[in-house]
Amino acid sequence: MNARRKPLWIGILLLTLGVALLLFMNYAKFSSTLEGRERARHTMLATHLAKTLEARLALGLELEDTAALQSAFRLELRHDARLRAIVALDAGGGRRIVVQDEAGDARAGAPELWEEARRAAASGQPMPERGQAGSLALPLQNAFGVRAGWLVLEYDLAATQKQAHQAFNRLWPGALLALAAAIVLLAILAPRMARGVQDAGEENDERRREQGRRAMRRLGVLLSLLLMLVQGAIAWRAYGLFSEVGAEDAPRLAATFAHTLTPGLERALALGIPIEDLRGVNDWLQPAFANGAEFARVAIENKDGRTLFLADNPAAGEDRAATADSVFRFALTVRGETAGQLVVSLDPNPLAERTRQLGIEFATLLAIGVLLSMEVLHGMLARNRHAHSQHEQADAGRMLARLRLPLFLYFTGSELARAFLPMWAKQLAQQPLPRLWEGTPLEQWFAPFALLPESLRSTLPISLFLLTIALVSPFAGRQSARHGPLRLLNTGLLLALGGHVAALLADSLLTLCVARVLTGASSGFITVAAFDYIGRSGARARGMAVYLAAYVAAGICGAGLGSLLVDRAGTSGVFALGIAFTLLAALSLLHMPRQTHAAHAPTPLSGALLHLLRQPRFLGLLVLVGLPMQLLQQGLLFYWAPLALSAQGESTSFIGLTMMAYFFLVLLLNAPAARWADRSGRHAAIVLAGLALAGAMALLAALADTPAAIALAVAAIGVIWAAGFPAQGALVLRLGEHDLAGVAPTVAIGVYRMVERIGAMLAAPAIALMVAGAGYAGTSGLIGALLLLCALLQGWLLLRDRKSVATVADDGV
Repeated sequence: MNARRKPLWIGILLLTLGVALLLFMNYAKFSSTLEGRERARHTMLATHLAKTLEARLALGLELEDTAALQSAFRLELRHDARLRAIVALDAGGGRRIVVQDEAGDARAGAPELWEEARRAAASGQPMPERGQAGSLALPLQNAFGVRAGWLVLEYDLAATQKQAHQAFNRLWPGALLALAAAIVLLAILAPRMARGVQDAGEENDERRREQGRRAMRRLGVLLSLLLMLVQGAIAWRAYGLFSEVGAEDAPRLAATFAHTLTPGLERALALGIPIEDLRGVNDWLQPAFANGAEFARVAIENKDGRTLFLADNPAAGEDRAATADSVFRFALTVRGETAGQLVVSLDPNPLAERTRQLGIEFATLLAIGVLLSMEVLHGMLARNRHAHSQHEQADAGRMLARLRLPLFLYFTGSELARAFLPMWAKQLAQQPLPRLWEGTPLEQWFAPFALLPESLRSTLPISLFLLTIALVSPFAGRQSARHGPLRLLNTGLLLALGGHVAALLADSLLTLCVARVLTGASSGFITVAAFDYIGRSGARARGMAVYLAAYVAAGICGAGLGSLLVDRAGTSGVFALGIAFTLLAALSLLHMPRQTHAAHAPTPLSGALLHLLRQPRFLGLLVLVGLPMQLLQQGLLFYWAPLALSAQGESTSFIGLTMMAYFFLVLLLNAPAARWADRSGRHAAIVLAGLALAGAMALLAALADTPAAIALAVAAIGVIWAAGFPAQGALVLRLGEHDLAGVAPTVAIGVYRMVERIGAMLAAPAIALMVAGAGYAGTSGLIGALLLLCALLQGWLLLRDRKSVATVADDGV
């Protein structure tokens, strides 16, 4: 391919893939959000119907198909055009009452869907969907609190899917127009910028190669700007379209809420009681507000519009001034005549909060699209820069740049299951052993696993994953020292591939546990191999920044993609994508630059561990820096901060924005901070300053005890982690290379990571215990004091070491 045209075609391909990815994510978001809102609306209706059936059960009556219930349920079907069937099942799943719409008998598979819904509700699984039909099930209890049956609703998703299609059909033409404009602009500018690339291939001198690298950087900047502009325009348009579609939910929500009240009122009026003479209405209305904080007020008016009864939702905010578009009126009829009106007022605050949350979700989709596109672009530029180098050994910067894309692809694949893994594990806890083992000796051998308490079984996949990382890290360090980091990277990818395949085939909790053990082993291998590769490059802080950027960006992209894909394609689709990401990571490792360091013959792990535990510098760095940093991130940031903000009444959108600030500050600042650390050599000073600042911010959050102070502390942790993590990693790598004679550096790294992972596992439980005893503010204060103490002790140790080195130097003179 012509050297001048190659960047153009690469840019067109990247722009097209970026637009296609964002369109797919937005369509998936449209569908899943609208279906979730439809499910919530029918849950409100199901709760109302369940109360009717439980009232019969409380009187000692059975679930029988009576004419009265048939009439009441058919009235519900006529009221809600999207409701297909109402079914009452006994405790064993036998059908007792079945009321369907006119097309019910012609629909195949409906009874199977009802049974799936009952089983899903019994095991805490998500409600099943089949084609254009959704379902939900609620348990029914008798007067003694014993489960006596199930209420199952089947509802139509065709209208919801049509809403998503209509919104998407208004989105994609503008997206294609923006893509075409970007391609035209790229076609005009790229050939001029690519002249340096062509010239660089014709000459071998360093000047020409540098011109080629500058040309590629300019092309990279141009592509980055075009990608962000096009994807930003698509995301803004998608948010606007969905806000319009979402506004249509309010009338349906109010109508469903009103329908839970109007039948009881109309029955009272049908007895001949004038609407003005009804008694106890306000108290009767209050329980209806349990349906949600969106409902601010319910009033009953007579035919003349005069308010007779009024009930306010105690959970609604004080600032709930009703607007014209948030008040809905529904007629109360008796024998075809209007006797009054039921007035439902929606609280604008929860509706506005839902809109803000929606904005954050679309911003997250934009971030995922931009990050994926930028990482692919960065990887392509890194390969091209290495191709222009005529040296056998690439310099440190190019080596690290080539490492970033494989790490990003691997971590993205491994993070896909994060959003749904706890729920999936709880679901599979109902089936501890593979069904194929039933009646075989294997079932007897693994019987103790199946006898574990269900609550414990459901936590095993996550616990085994973390434990495997901790246990495998020292072994991975030893293998990297013996065989080199590239071989260990490929071994880790092979283990990851096995983990994804096992998860794809998982039909039991045991299989999922095996998959998570393989994934944990792959994580330990990949991390230690990456650290070894970084340590051998020489640019330690910059290398740790590359690792951190790949990990954080992949965490944002992987969790977001996985949560979208599991709604559309199930868990099998998620792990199929994980396999694809792992294979792409393996491809991107081809032709990676190799270091010339000789392989080590490491000491046995037991001897290395004992030697490390006798090294004051290693122990000081581990105990006074590594573990406090894990307590800061895993405990204070990820566990304490969201709960503390929620306890102060902050909205979900505010908490989400606060946590997003941490991630984007890390991505924005870690590379510049690492470059400065490597140039200045002040890694220890950066780590100490970070610990001291973290302690001061935690104390500030404790003393102020306000949402603003907590948000400021979270932002500060983002800055601290961006600067401190690369510097801390550089200290560990330098310590392992120069100060730990007799222990291979990779083994020291593996042991350090093992203890860090154990600290990460214990951070959240430790914070939880502290919150139970000292409250949120007290916990923040204690953590702040601990971090300051660790900073002071580590600073004292460093000063002592420097004085010792200075004394030795003086004696030598």
